[in-house]
This record gives sequence, structure tokens and C-alpha cells, in this order.
Amino acid sequence: MAYDSTFNGSRWIPSLAALPRKYTQFVYYGISIGLFLLTWQVMALWIVPELLPEIGPVSAEMWALVESGVFFTHLAATLRRVFVGFLLAFGLSVPLGIVMGLDERVEYLVEIPILIGISVPGLAVAILTIIWFGLAELTAYVSVFLLATPMIVFNFWQGTKSIDQDLIKMGTVFEAGWPRMARHIILPSLLPHLLAAARFGLALSWKIVVIVELLGLTSGIGYMINNEFQLYSIVGVMAWTLNFTIVMMCIEFGLIKTLERRVTKWRSDSNGEVRA
Repeated sequence: MAYDSTFNGSRWIPSLAALPRKYTQFVYYGISIGLFLLTWQVMALWIVPELLPEIGPVSAEMWALVESGVFFTHLAATLRRVFVGFLLAFGLSVPLGIVMGLDERVEYLVEIPILIGISVPGLAVAILTIIWFGLAELTAYVSVFLLATPMIVFNFWQGTKSIDQDLIKMGTVFEAGWPRMARHIILPSLLPHLLAAARFGLALSWKIVVIVELLGLTSGIGYMINNEFQLYSIVGVMAWTLNFTIVMMCIEFGLIKTLERRVTKWRSDSNGEVRA
């Protein structure tokens, strides 16, 4: 490993700049996770031992849930509710947000309901949908739809308004037509907003689904967290929560970030040398 010229006391500090860029990020990820685990263990041992269990018991419980298969049974129920509700919200939000950004009349008509929807607490929506639909799958789907839709619409609305209007005017002058302008101007400009909406929408969706499961359903991650709460098991609550968080992080880094790198590869290429 290469060493830089920074001197710290009597020790040389290794330079991470010598690593390839794709490996450097994993080094920092590892440092971040290590600091998190170290902080957790220190707090569990010396600061709040009566409130926070050590890493060992929680890790053992996490593995036991995975090994028994019970975690995957409830995970499947939660993910189904998350993705169905999210896809319904995304399917409506994308065209509505784009139209709001392109047409002021639609913007004025829909702006207030969207801002109200963003401001409504998720817990209130969860309680209302449970009252309306009872202990049914529809409760989770509607909760996700009502909470995720305003946020995704807002994202696309603002993204559409930020599109370079000169490109729109150029397309109009050359009589490109809306289908071609949508394909070659609008959608490429909205790709970063699409990925951001997917990220925030999924994060919001799984949180509200867990709340709905905790309050009223009979399966899913939230339901099992509530069971552990009834037993006053901090280890159980943390094990279910961390297992599910790891799954969501795998979706984030394995799916969304991979897709983001591929669809925005042209940006990094444009910063490099022009090839003949």
C-alpha cells in the first residue's frame, strides 16, 4: 500500500487515494459500520447497559430468525405490501408530476392537495385506513398509496420545472412532437428525479407498512415487532428491526444504486476524454 507524506506523531498514515475509486467507497463503508458497532458495544457495556443489549445476543437472535425461516415468512408479507402499494403510487405520480411541471393550470389545481398530503402524519393515515378497511391487505396498500403518492408527485413536479426550457422550445421549433420530446428530452432529464423518488418512496413505504402491521395486521415484520414489544424483549425488537433494515439496504445498494450507476453512466463518460 502506498503511503502519503502526512505525519501523525510517529506514525505514517496510509493513503486511501492509492486505492481504486470503486474500492475506496467500500473502505469508508467498512469504517462507518465498524464505528457504528463499536459505539453500540460501548454504550451497551458502560453507558446504558440496562437499556441497550450487547451485539452478541442481538446477533444470535437475528441468526436464529433467519435459520428458522420465520423471518422470511413475515418478510415476504411485508415486501408484498410495500411493492404493491409503491407501484400503485409510482404509476400515478410520475405522469401527474410531469403534467404539473409542464402545465400551470394542472399545477394550480393539484398543488394544495399534494402539499396537504405531504404534511399529513403517517400514523394518522395508518389509523384511518385500519378504521376504513379493517385487518385486510387493502389497508396496507391504501396507506402506502396515500403517503407515497404526494411525495413522489412533488419530486417529479419540481424536477420537470427544472428542465431546460430552451431544449423544450428547440424541440417545438423543429416540430419534434411530444412523444419524441418526452423520450429524448424530458425523460433523460428526469432520470435523477426518478431514482430519488424510488429511493424516498420505498423508504416511506416500508415504514408505513410496518406501522400498519404493528397496529392491526396479523403478519409481517411490524406484527412480529409488536409481538416482541408485548414480551418486553429489546433483543427481539432489535433483531427483527435490524434484519429487515439489512434487507432494505441490500435493495438500496444492490438494485437502486446499481441502476443509478448504469443510467447515469453518460455523466461520468462526459467528464472524461472525448473519444474519436
